[in-house]
Amino acid sequence: MNKIGARIKKEVLTECEIITERTKSLNIFKYDLEQFLSMNEKDRDEQIKELNEIVIQKLLRINGIGLSTTTKILHTLYPKIIPMIDNPLQNKYKKIINNIWKEKKADEIFIDFYNNLKIESNRKNLNFIFNEISKNNLRNLTRIRIFDILWWSYLKSEKLKNKKGISWISIG
Repeated sequence: MNKIGARIKKEVLTECEIITERTKSLNIFKYDLEQFLSMNEKDRDEQIKELNEIVIQKLLRINGIGLSTTTKILHTLYPKIIPMIDNPLQNKYKKIINNIWKEKKADEIFIDFYNNLKIESNRKNLNFIFNEISKNNLRNLTRIRIFDILWWSYLKSEKLKNKKGISWISIG
């Protein structure tokens, strides 16, 4: 887990590793993204709730670990199925979709995230981008990571929309 793009103290990382050991038995990790999205909604939601109860909420109890870091940890372990849901995306979700959302209900943001991916046009476009990127030997980018990059880019451009044009230097 030392490859996580989050600043985690060594002693906190050990606590996180103990909790993430429990992930190996979770049903959600038996599927790739396409299989998971193709499941019926009730089963998919139950697996997300199981992830929230058994892992996410326990990680959130660790001092200094928020949902952004939690999703980075889980994405590092399971990059093909778990998204990174950083603070700007959480804020957008709370502002636009569910203004009473709290981290204790992390399953809600995950459920809506996957529902967004289930939309036929989103899924089709994501698969197209993934296939094009794969042709260029950038195979380490998963569909989830591509979707994350698209969200990050959108939120970054939205933040900069008051400026004249986008300062591409600031996006790096």
